[in-house]
Amino acid sequence: MKRQSIAITVTLIVLLATSVAGAIAQSKSKEKTVKGEVVDLWCYLDDGSRGASHKECATTCAKAGNPIGIVDAKGNIYVAMGSNDHQPGRELLIDKMSETVTVTGKLVKKGGMQVLYISSVK
Repeated sequence: MKRQSIAITVTLIVLLATSVAGAIAQSKSKEKTVKGEVVDLWCYLDDGSRGASHKECATTCAKAGNPIGIVDAKGNIYVAMGSNDHQPGRELLIDKMSETVTVTGKLVKKGGMQVLYISSVK
């Protein structure tokens, strides 16, 4: 009886560990393609600055380290990040400030913020 209880306990532990490992391995993010303008979030959020007339300032702000985002046609804002570990979004987008691009990546939403881990830029 004791041997059977141990076997059942070990089996349950293995099943639980397998389930937890599977849940951790599955990403909660979804692949998404977004078309929109590349903006420096400092100016865009402060006063709505964007467009071709703002390109020089946007590029300067991005080079200074300010975060970059994508604003789509509906006004949704996506914070841009690279898909590689610790890769900033500006490495992918700094030469496209104030231009319309189509980006694809993993979308993560949390606490009212949405981040796009970009894997391709067109």
